[in-house]
Amino acid sequence: GWHLLWIISVLLVLNILTESLKWKFLISKLESVNLNQAVTAVLSGMSVSMFLPNRVGDYLGRVFVLQQASHVKGILSIIIGSLVQIIATMIVGLTGLMFFLPKVLTIDGQYQLWLYAGLWIAFILFSFVILALYFQVGLLKMIVSALFTKKRFQMMAYAEVFALYSRKDLIKLLLFSLLRYFIYSTQFYLMLRVFGIQTSYPVAFMLISVIYLLMTLIPTITITELGIRGSVTAGVYSLYFEQAGLWSAEKAFQVIAASSALWLLNLVIPSILGALLSFKLKFFRRHIDDV
Repeated sequence: GWHLLWIISVLLVLNILTESLKWKFLISKLESVNLNQAVTAVLSGMSVSMFLPNRVGDYLGRVFVLQQASHVKGILSIIIGSLVQIIATMIVGLTGLMFFLPKVLTIDGQYQLWLYAGLWIAFILFSFVILALYFQVGLLKMIVSALFTKKRFQMMAYAEVFALYSRKDLIKLLLFSLLRYFIYSTQFYLMLRVFGIQTSYPVAFMLISVIYLLMTLIPTITITELGIRGSVTAGVYSLYFEQAGLWSAEKAFQVIAASSALWLLNLVIPSILGALLSFKLKFFRRHIDDV
């Protein structure tokens, strides 16, 4: 098991590095930051987000690394980064769900074929629409203009951020997000193996993708996420293994333990590092919202 824990730790470093490179690329449209600053920003964001709903702290913690760029514009660029990560999670998760449902739902007769055909059509249409909207992220500028009529000029100046990213940039951000998804899903698979859950990688990846999809849809505060993550993981795994009569209280404990261990490694340790690094950040500047 120790060699697996070593690989999981290496993947943690790769995960943080990938997210730092993604953020460095995102923020480069506003201000040039080096990799060291990007890593500091990501870890500080994780530290702040421990106590705020749905990782909102990521937006607040990261912008304090910026020396010249507007904090408001910085937050808007981070929102684009979070949006693309959610899109990656949803598309991969829904793909996993399409393969998961036939394993756990038993519907007799011709309705089964029609149901799954309908679900696949709905999934393909949803994926197409969500990606089409993502690649038209510049439309957000027009939406902001329509929503904020009184402060239109100020808001439009901030919303310029949404027009800074070309289609090529957005593809690059999506690839960064998919790479991160693959890294932390592999970590999850290996941690399950450490705790004695032996499944093939494709089966584990399918189940993990459904778990991450559900975790994205459930609003949580990071510090309370531990219990919810364990419950969701146990729920998804029990649905799958009960069909084959392989589920037991011992397996439930192993799955929850693996989920909890990964949460501690991936969130708590980087958050402590982020808290230590954030002491050297300047939290207040003059002209904090200069455009």
